[in-house]
Amino acid sequence: MQHIITADVPAVLEHDDTVASYFMLPMESMREATQGSHLQFVNEFTVDPLKAIEPHFHDSHEFYYVLSGRGTMRVGTDVYVVTPGDLVHTPPNVPHSIFAHHSGVRCLAFAVSFAEKGQPAHTPVHFDDWPPPPPTPSTSQVSQPSEASRVP
Repeated sequence: MQHIITADVPAVLEHDDTVASYFMLPMESMREATQGSHLQFVNEFTVDPLKAIEPHFHDSHEFYYVLSGRGTMRVGTDVYVVTPGDLVHTPPNVPHSIFAHHSGVRCLAFAVSFAEKGQPAHTPVHFDDWPPPPPTPSTSQVSQPSEASRVP
């Protein structure tokens, strides 16, 4: 799992210096891991305030890019706060969910899948202590990702 914060990604000038690109994953870094997959979907979704996506897993690399709002993301045993500009990578078959804080949360999501045609889109799971209690402005209910999980 990777939690990438846009502000931590330097710009790379491209196209005769007319475009500043922010590669949240290094170019070609997912080639081997996604070999044999297909683009499963690209969508934008919202989670209403104080609601959570059903915890689940699937045989795909899934990415959530937070557009607005704030939430708590759980990927496997990692739990942390996500805010606009964060990109979260969920590896294949790792249970995950997102809980929207008081603002709700809106994300762009896309996935590349290894699932064969006709297989279930996802498998529901149960997390103990999920969803988390609603956060208060003065306290954090979650741990932050380790430096090792951030892309330089």
